[in-house]
Amino acid sequence: MMLKAKALCYRLVKSRKATSCALPSEPSPSPSVAAVSAAYGDHRSRCLSLIVKLGRRGLVDSAREVIRRVIDGSSSISEAALVVDFAGNNGIELDSCCCGALIRKLTEMGQPGLAETFYNDRVIGNGMVPDSSVLDSMVFCLVKLRRFDEARAHLDSCIASGYVPSRDASSLVIDELCNQDRFLEGFHCFEQVKKGGSGLWLWCCKRLFKGLCDQGHLDEAVGMLDTLCEMTRMPLPMNLYKSLFYGFCKRGCAAEAEALFDHMEADGYVVDKVMYTWLMKEYCKDNNMTMAMQLYLRMVEKSCEVDPCIFNTLIHGFMKLGMLDKGRLLFSQMIKKGVQLNVFTYHIMIGSYCKEGNVDYALKLFENNQGVEDISRNVHCYTNLIYGFYKKGGLDKAVDLLMRMLENGIVPDHITYFVLLKMLPKCHELKYAMVILQAIFDNGCGIDPPVIDGPGNTEGKIESLLEKIARKDVNLAAVGLAVVTTALCSQRKYTAALSRIEKMVNLGCTPLPFSYNSVIKCLFQEGVIEDFGSLVNLIQKLDFVPDLDTYLIVVNELCKNNDRDAAFAVIDVMEAVGLRPTVAIYSSIIGSLGRQGRVVEAEETFAKMLESGIQPDEIAYMIMINAYARNARINEANELVEEVVKHFVRPSSFTYTVLISGFVKMGMMEKGCQYLDKMLEDGLSPNAVLYTSLIGHFLKKGDFKSSFTLFGLMGENEIKHDHVAYITLLSGLWRAMARKKKRQVSVEPGKEKLLRRLLHTKSLVSVSSSLCNYGSKSFAMEVIGKVKKSIVPNLYLHNVIMTGYCAAGRLDEAYNHLESMQKGGIVPNQVTYTILMKYHIEAGEMESAIDLYEVSDCEPDQVMYSTLLKGLCESKRPLDALALMLEMQKQGINPNEHSFDKLLQCLCYYRLTMEAVKVVKDMAALDFWPRPISHTWLIYILCEEKKLREARALFAIMVQSGRSLLNCTKPGLLRMLNQNQQL
Repeated sequence: MMLKAKALCYRLVKSRKATSCALPSEPSPSPSVAAVSAAYGDHRSRCLSLIVKLGRRGLVDSAREVIRRVIDGSSSISEAALVVDFAGNNGIELDSCCCGALIRKLTEMGQPGLAETFYNDRVIGNGMVPDSSVLDSMVFCLVKLRRFDEARAHLDSCIASGYVPSRDASSLVIDELCNQDRFLEGFHCFEQVKKGGSGLWLWCCKRLFKGLCDQGHLDEAVGMLDTLCEMTRMPLPMNLYKSLFYGFCKRGCAAEAEALFDHMEADGYVVDKVMYTWLMKEYCKDNNMTMAMQLYLRMVEKSCEVDPCIFNTLIHGFMKLGMLDKGRLLFSQMIKKGVQLNVFTYHIMIGSYCKEGNVDYALKLFENNQGVEDISRNVHCYTNLIYGFYKKGGLDKAVDLLMRMLENGIVPDHITYFVLLKMLPKCHELKYAMVILQAIFDNGCGIDPPVIDGPGNTEGKIESLLEKIARKDVNLAAVGLAVVTTALCSQRKYTAALSRIEKMVNLGCTPLPFSYNSVIKCLFQEGVIEDFGSLVNLIQKLDFVPDLDTYLIVVNELCKNNDRDAAFAVIDVMEAVGLRPTVAIYSSIIGSLGRQGRVVEAEETFAKMLESGIQPDEIAYMIMINAYARNARINEANELVEEVVKHFVRPSSFTYTVLISGFVKMGMMEKGCQYLDKMLEDGLSPNAVLYTSLIGHFLKKGDFKSSFTLFGLMGENEIKHDHVAYITLLSGLWRAMARKKKRQVSVEPGKEKLLRRLLHTKSLVSVSSSLCNYGSKSFAMEVIGKVKKSIVPNLYLHNVIMTGYCAAGRLDEAYNHLESMQKGGIVPNQVTYTILMKYHIEAGEMESAIDLYEVSDCEPDQVMYSTLLKGLCESKRPLDALALMLEMQKQGINPNEHSFDKLLQCLCYYRLTMEAVKVVKDMAALDFWPRPISHTWLIYILCEEKKLREARALFAIMVQSGRSLLNCTKPGLLRMLNQNQQL
């Protein structure tokens, strides 16, 4: 066969070229008509005779048309070759149409290589300009040769030359683009072809449309609808309607998806239950429960069967918004209608009761289920209950449930581990990870693991166990990896976490997005990722497709760094890839703007969220209300509350907390009391957040009697004093002690009424008069002793307690507390060491502060550096202070504005003027400006030292910054500069 193909190639390429003149009077004898006729049937014989006759009459174009038809009708390559030889021997040169027909015939007969050779030698080699026929055929040929880019180039050449490409060629190219998942390119090619006057075959058009829908290119898919309808001359097929519908749902375009329902029904199609469920989920995702319920009623009207999935979707939507009454009403309807409850139903209901703190009823529901299989072995239900009891203050019960879950052989997951981290003391993350991994291995893999609890490297043991799980079950290994990466990242070991991910990928495990997200969050917090560009590079390197949680983490971290422009850029990136930003992402940006006092921008962002069709949830409303309240725009906050009432029936305790705190802080105590009454009428009790907020407010006012009264009321109303409440109270006390003398307490009208409302009675808790002696050191020690007996401190409370010891001048006891804290597994941080350093410096013990700085195990932050820098300046050690500032700048950290000014004063005092000039320039680069007295002092010294160029430069910096020198010194300074003829 190979020899035969080569022979045909030789004949086609090397056959004698026809002359450009008319056929000679004596035609060439070989091959004769008779000889060729023997190889053909009667019809083809007559065609060949016709070719000769037309050629002799000079009708060459007509003869070529017959040749093309004969080539098209050839049943083999040899037949096509014979007619080409016959034409050449009869003096008829093939034109581009004949060449195109031959190229196509050779390609169709499985010889695309032979067709390309013919094209190169007989078309291009003879200087023939390819027309649409040749270009079309070469597209077909090159696709068969798998040289797709060249085929695409030939199609483009055909269109650029003004030719109309055939449907075959256009469909082949676009079909190949679809094979490579390059649907967007395929659409652009489709538009070019359509503009060129051609089109696609229906099968190709449908395939492109479906691919565009699946990849989320919905605008382009909608652009193809008219073409499809024109081609079919009938309604769009059901499968294409569904492709577009699911595309709208995936993109979060619920309104467009529902509009498609109407088109489908108008075309006579019946919308099925699955499509209703998908659309309902989208409305619930957007927190648009009104539309979700309308869709449910539409289903009922059309007698569409309502299954557990639909009820679960609606119940979950209401519960997520905090509309617990409506969710429970649907749950009751579900039971009345006889719809089968499943594990997910119980998971939702248990989660809702845990969320509102009714954990006992949630546990009862869990234990007395209506015969639903596997609920007692559902890890998600257990995890909800464990966390619910922990939040309620029942740590022992939470741990009992955890042990019960593990003893019952239930495989824990990464969410269980995440809850475990919140419950138990810090610094043992890897040990907890080992517990979870062991349980996964025992209960999930179904084999007895080797004993690995002997002495040795914990990380090594974890890695070994993780690899054993991966060899048994890669899906369980993905869960285990999420646990391990979370543990490593909680200890800031992001390099080890990335290494684990890489090793598990090599073992065939596909990591969960949770693993990548843990690493990304850690990298942001450690400052390894500084901008969105470096994150994109990391994601591409990891071959990870970000999910909505990834984008939320990125936006949260950017907002923490006040880089809101980058946060908005993330939203643009999401929209570009077809992802719709969630309400949580917008809420993060709004909250950041509110905290910075940029309320107008927060309002604009809130409006943009609404314009994007994203329905705010209660948290989004609360964040905006908080932004108003924080920035003294309490009336706007009040108006927004009315909207919350409209959408969510009643505000949650969180809403009331924000409002009441806002009104109290604005001095509108009466209004705060009104909302407190409404809160109580709605059956909601004031929570720890409200009490803590009010305690903080009265502490700032210097009203310690009211603060302690509130603290006592928490106990009276059985509200647990959490770490935040203790930290707020103690921090206020230490600030009061630092003020040295007692602050005048302002009388706030309505305060007594507020306190009575909080107690729900008319009598107040009596407060000992000794509590008002908050400035005494003995009182500080008494409070610390009570706190340590009442609660197991976390790191932040430990730091506040140490601050109290230092404020009371008990540094020895502060060090004793540090030692006991470390024995308890709590690792000191930069704040811990900075507290001790600060009080050593105040006591004039600079060397002790330096020793602490050098022995600390943590990386110094700006506060630690700045504290030490100010101490060196106050200790009159300017050279050491300069050396420390250089060390800071090498680490990418600059002193704060106050530390810069201290350093400048110190340098001026010791007349280190050139160093001082550099400090001013460093400050100006950061938009920091020295106090006028420091700046003026430095310019005077420079003038005295005849360093007038530097003095003039500093004077110019001050003028350009829009700041002025001290009025009392400005005339003298100007006179001095004028005397030296420098101005």
